[in-house]
Amino acid sequence: MSSHANGIRTVTDMPGELGGSGDQVTPGWLFRAGLASCLATCIAMAAADEGIELKILEVVATSRSDARGLLGMMDADGEPVFAGPRAVQLCVRIGAHGVVPERLRTLVKNSQSCSPVPNAVRSATPVELRIDIEAV
Repeated sequence: MSSHANGIRTVTDMPGELGGSGDQVTPGWLFRAGLASCLATCIAMAAADEGIELKILEVVATSRSDARGLLGMMDADGEPVFAGPRAVQLCVRIGAHGVVPERLRTLVKNSQSCSPVPNAVRSATPVELRIDIEAV
């Protein structure tokens, strides 16, 4: 479970094939939702700044992973299988009355360049791991 300082809590689970109940979203789904919603927010902000009234804005994030990495398995060469996504795709559907496609395309590309979550993935931001052990 993840929680925010404002009290919102998000429970995650894994599919039955991986030992979960499948009743909740997976951490990977939250990752993709973060990518998509961050880009959508940046696009909407940029459109408002440019006086563009969007009629359609949808961002879908997909990824492809190898479940063997999640399970700590090795490949045929005895190397650990990468646990992260091997491919990530953001698909943007956008539309606005009276705005030429090239301007919308530029708006999306510029928005992606300043969208924090997609940029963290694209630049492979290092993750520091800190472990605090508490007596129970």
